[in-house]
Amino acid sequence: MCVSISSVKLPSAEMPYFSFGSGENALVMLPGVFTKNLMTLSEAVKLAFSEFTKDYTFYVFERQVPLSENCTIEQTAELTADALDALGVENACVYGVSTGGMIAQSLAAQRGDLVQKLALISTAPYIEQDAAKAMGEIGELFKKGENETAAGMFGRLVYSRDFYEKYEKAIIDAVCGATDQEMQRFIRLTGAILRFDGRSALEKIKCPSVVVGGAQDMIFSQQIIKDTARIIGCPVMIYDGYGHAVYDELPQVKKDVFAFFSE
Repeated sequence: MCVSISSVKLPSAEMPYFSFGSGENALVMLPGVFTKNLMTLSEAVKLAFSEFTKDYTFYVFERQVPLSENCTIEQTAELTADALDALGVENACVYGVSTGGMIAQSLAAQRGDLVQKLALISTAPYIEQDAAKAMGEIGELFKKGENETAAGMFGRLVYSRDFYEKYEKAIIDAVCGATDQEMQRFIRLTGAILRFDGRSALEKIKCPSVVVGGAQDMIFSQQIIKDTARIIGCPVMIYDGYGHAVYDELPQVKKDVFAFFSE
């Protein structure tokens, strides 16, 4: 099974995406921000979700091109909806992670017809003060060219301590391996996170949903994750001993989310 890399050309932007799988059910994946172009990770993503490819056809979206300096989460959600319309995808299961979860919230609130079920993983409708300060500092370090220091801060913020210490060099090398253009993109996407406040839109989400998080998440606290589920009126899954990247570190997360999708 191969990965198909393509893009949807819209009047105001282009939406790169890749797809894989042969299932009857559409699965729209909206990942979090990373310094590298998402297309370079397509094979790794396919491998990570290989056990679900018989039941689902995956559509994994990158952010829009071009990406303006003052881009917003809401703009990306609107463009994602336009891309799904162009592809003829509707009634999809939407798997939104971190910043991608913010986009998924906006998508479900704006265009409920596109979303059959919604999984919001390690995300919330806004970023709290301490995490916003940390993300702002990381962005400033990248702007100054202090990439290794910024990468270390980013890794410690996202991953659990044991995981980060085990894979520290690989994490820093992956983050620092970005091109100048990719780094500029990361900085702009970080700004969109800091500007986002989607609390008023949560009540517009009407599809069956689940909210997932790590108990030790240092970006979105356990309390804000629980509050998100409470406002939507849906179940919440909290995994003790894990931080923000619980979706990467714990394979059980994917199994639990796809069990919810198949209900």
